[in-house]
Amino acid sequence: MATIPKQAEKVNKIIELKKQGIAQSDIAQVFRNMNMQPPSAPTIRKYYKMDEAPTASQLASVYQKSKAFDLPLCKTIILSTLEANSHNKLFRISSLYDLLEEELVDTGQMNVLPGNEQTLRSYCAYLKESGQAKEMPLDARLYNFIEDPPPGKQIQLDYGVQKLEGGECVHFVCIRMRRSRLLFVCGLDHPFDATETCRALFIFLFFIGGRVEELVIDQDRCMVVSEILGEIVQTRVFKAFLDEQDIRLYVAHKSDPESKGSVENLVGFVKKNYFSSRLSQPAQKLIAGLPAWCKRKNTKRLNAATHRIPMEHFLQEEKEALRPNLPSNYGCSANLKGPVNVDKMRIINYKTNKYSVPPAYRFKEVYYRVGEGVLYIYADAGGSRMIRKHDIAPNDVKRQVFMHLDDKRIPSDKWEDVKKDLLHRYPCPSMLHFLNGVCLENKRFREPQLSGISSWLEERQPTPVFLESVLARCCSTFSYKFSQFQAIYEGVSRELAIQEGLFPDAMQPQFIIMPSGVSVQVRGQSTYQDFFQRNVQETAKEGS
Repeated sequence: MATIPKQAEKVNKIIELKKQGIAQSDIAQVFRNMNMQPPSAPTIRKYYKMDEAPTASQLASVYQKSKAFDLPLCKTIILSTLEANSHNKLFRISSLYDLLEEELVDTGQMNVLPGNEQTLRSYCAYLKESGQAKEMPLDARLYNFIEDPPPGKQIQLDYGVQKLEGGECVHFVCIRMRRSRLLFVCGLDHPFDATETCRALFIFLFFIGGRVEELVIDQDRCMVVSEILGEIVQTRVFKAFLDEQDIRLYVAHKSDPESKGSVENLVGFVKKNYFSSRLSQPAQKLIAGLPAWCKRKNTKRLNAATHRIPMEHFLQEEKEALRPNLPSNYGCSANLKGPVNVDKMRIINYKTNKYSVPPAYRFKEVYYRVGEGVLYIYADAGGSRMIRKHDIAPNDVKRQVFMHLDDKRIPSDKWEDVKKDLLHRYPCPSMLHFLNGVCLENKRFREPQLSGISSWLEERQPTPVFLESVLARCCSTFSYKFSQFQAIYEGVSRELAIQEGLFPDAMQPQFIIMPSGVSVQVRGQSTYQDFFQRNVQETAKEGS
């Protein structure tokens, strides 16, 4: 079957030949003489009788299928919903289909919807194309194509962070040559600051063997203090590095993928290609493996944008365009001092004060650097693993020890396991109350006290009823020490034994018989109460 445009062309030709006086029987031959496939005889007869040719829409209407959802009940809901969500980017046809089921099927107006979700999707497209439903206006950002800069002119920098399965995080900085896509990634186990960023930049310049003219960055806090109407205020350290290396700075606007989208894509590429299969490995191993990964990607992999190997592209076009390198104060180890020995008190000396390091580094060597009034302490000479950071004391503060909270001795928590074991083995109602009292009363000796109670109970294996009576009496008398627990335990055991007649005659309690003529004074309860009140008042006066 011919398409609608071709069919309309043949119909128009039939009407035109009729107006020229060509007989109906000669129409087919005229088409053949024009090297055209003639319409069928019924088609010629049908349109030869017309005075005007039908429009394309009239021709198409014959072949159009009826719309399943073009029912009054469905169409009203569909049109109103499409109009109400004309600006809703989250609107989905599947949600509209569910709405139709709720409004029509669940209410009993229809037994079942006349079509599936795909049928409804096609019908909504038809309503928009025919102008019956308002189509959402195109309100998207307009992007411009940015041509690659000249060779050796521009590099781009961006930060990334990857969390590992063990809870560690690898912080990394990505630097890329804009034209050849030569990449460089440097990692640390802590966030980069301005000095460490400058070190990474200097290493990259040393790696490529020259200096570029322009550096493109985001408005990152360690490099840019603020931006006001295009006026960029750089951090002191970062500005000093750019002045030292004579590099111009270009700070991208927020959400500006055209300016630095290349290095932003590199951050995602590092996470997917390098980290995604290594999340179970330790952070230091991943940091150490980044240089080898960069070498593989620079020398063996075709870049998707340039379809060239980055290193070959760089050597052929950009290497000669670079400016000569300059010395820098941010060389590989120029800003790290050490090694410094850590003593048994896990502290190091800096000027006239002492600063702590984690206990794991006792009797080891560490390295440090000073910047912006902060003392940074590292575990390695390369500065990839920072172990502690201290604010440096003012000059008038001398001979002081500054101990970080995480470096202080951590009390043993073995008592927690003993407590859990007691609660599990002896689930008495008063056990938790008693154990909490023991821990509160004996903060320094929680583990030996709880262990003594555990050994005592394990040796005697009391019944739950008996143990509950002992614990209840301990709690009521605030007896939370092991010796008190022992005394109460033996006392309750003796009481039960007397009640049951288990003691021999020699162990029965002895009563003293007073001689005749000796009288015993008996005082009432109020006497003791008054005596207690007087002692309390006298004690209060002495304390004041």
